[in-house]
Order: sequence, then structure tokens, then C-alpha cells
Amino acid sequence: MIGLLAAIEQWPLSIWMREDPYAYFVALIFHAFGMALLVGAGIVISLRVLGVGKGPDLHRLRGFVAVMWVGAVLAIVSGLLLLSAYPAKALTNPVFAVKLASLLAAALLVRSMAATTLSAAPRDPQPSARSRVLAALALALWLIGVAAGKLLLHTYTVLTVS
Repeated sequence: MIGLLAAIEQWPLSIWMREDPYAYFVALIFHAFGMALLVGAGIVISLRVLGVGKGPDLHRLRGFVAVMWVGAVLAIVSGLLLLSAYPAKALTNPVFAVKLASLLAAALLVRSMAATTLSAAPRDPQPSARSRVLAALALALWLIGVAAGKLLLHTYTVLTVS
């Protein structure tokens, strides 16, 4: 496995991401913007379903789902570029798996809430108990995913290139 990851690190894209003075940092900036859109919109939806902020009607938050998917595309593309620079560093770190699993599960939960709770809001303005449980779980997963992402810098044990 390490041999394969070391081979990936020798791809021209990987070398460029590591050695160009701007490539890695530009990808990191786009990743931060993508994550802000994805996680920020997901947290807003989750908090509103939980009853925080009585202002906007639930069905008006459906537009936030589109923002989430724009953020997801941006985060995935930039994340793959970042991953290409140091694949062994990330793919041998269990915290990376926690980050990916948490964020994917949270996004799927919000998607489920959008399909049921947000779409039904004009007819049924109060979210069901199930929706509130999903929102609480999604909120916890968003926070776990962000915390895991922040811990990646400090928890790796394998680095085959410097």
C-alpha cells in the first residue's frame, strides 16, 4: 500500500502541487471556501430544523441545498488536488476517514431532511420528531467532520515525501 501511495506522489500533478509556490495554497483556499459553503449551509438547515431562529420558514431554506452542493463540488475538487500532493499522509491516517465519513453522512442526512422536512414545510410548518433527531445527528456529524479536518495536520504518522 505504501508503495502505491509513494508512486502516486511521483505523478506530475502531485509534484506540481507540492513544489509550485502557489498551487497547494490556492487549492487550500478553495477547499476552505467549499467547506464553508457545504458545512455552513448544512449547519444553518440543521439548526433551523431544531428550532433555532424562528425567522425564515423552513421551505425557504431549500435554496441552501444548492449552496451545499456548490460547496461540495468545490471541496471535493480542491480536496482531491490536496490529496494528490500527500496521499500517504492522508490515506494512512484514520482521522481522514473519520472526516470523510462524518461529512458524507451529514450531507446525506441534510439531503434527506431537504427532501422531506423542507419540502413539506408549507403544508406542515413543524418538523417531525424524526426530522429533529436527524438534524441533531447531522449537526454533530458536521462538527466532528470539521474537527477531524483540523486535526489532520497534527495526527499523521506517514510522510513519504517532504
